[in-house]
Amino acid sequence: MKDIFDITNIEELLQSFRKHLLENDKSAGTCETYCINVRLFAEYITETFAENFDPRKISPLDVREYRNYLLNVKNLSVNTVNNRISTLNEFYKYLTNENIVSTNPVEKIRKIRMQSPPKRVTIDDLMFKRLRRQFEHYGREVEKVIFFLLFLTGVRVSELINIKVDDIVINPRSGTLKVQSGKGMKYREIPLNATCRQVISDYIEYRKAKGIYSPYLITTERSSKACRSSINKILKKHGKKAGFPEISPHVARRYFLTKVLEVSDISTAMELAGHSSVQTTIQYIPSTEKRKQDAVTKITNDID
Repeated sequence: MKDIFDITNIEELLQSFRKHLLENDKSAGTCETYCINVRLFAEYITETFAENFDPRKISPLDVREYRNYLLNVKNLSVNTVNNRISTLNEFYKYLTNENIVSTNPVEKIRKIRMQSPPKRVTIDDLMFKRLRRQFEHYGREVEKVIFFLLFLTGVRVSELINIKVDDIVINPRSGTLKVQSGKGMKYREIPLNATCRQVISDYIEYRKAKGIYSPYLITTERSSKACRSSINKILKKHGKKAGFPEISPHVARRYFLTKVLEVSDISTAMELAGHSSVQTTIQYIPSTEKRKQDAVTKITNDID
């Protein structure tokens, strides 16, 4: 091995590494980033093993554990972690080429695969009308209630199946739905529009005529309380017939909140959705070229 300096002196190692990078046309900024990443690794090793960093003692297992530490303890992004490991690979390539170490422990460490974010499924007003027509013409009474509650109140599927008949108040000109939010006894109230009130009223009368007695609003032929899977099956069945098999409770919730945000403020949407954080509600704000153009136009008109 080539011992031209104290191999456990990280600053001497970095000075030599920096010189190598500059000679290979790396920018000063890149050199600094590389050296910072190596220094962070050295500090991690020193703190973990309570001894000075010696690049000759590093094993592939040490590198894997460092990678997991960055990802799961430091909560760094996949891209940042991969960059840190890539830097260490360059560092050890240099050390092996200079015969400072005999092997490169980073060489066979795979990068973390970046998973593509799930495709966000949304619907427009035209598709909503097609779905509505499908449920109104071909859906059973309970299926109509499921559709309109999901799309016109934005309730979660877990909330939908737990709605009780007593949670609903319907008057000639108004109505409210009381929804339990999360754990404990926290509730939020969602106004019911005329369509929801009519569909629910018709369904309750249907239940009475059929002798269906259950505290829960949504029932099935086999149970006094619906489950998540039965709700999803109903949506998929009618969604396929309407040409939208991707329909789901969350798609309905997203549609509802998007429409609310088009006509109201984020505070109202947050209350209706039962969100505890405004950051969650912000995700439902559609970012489109038309929306941005309308915003700029409105500002200009207000100033003029």
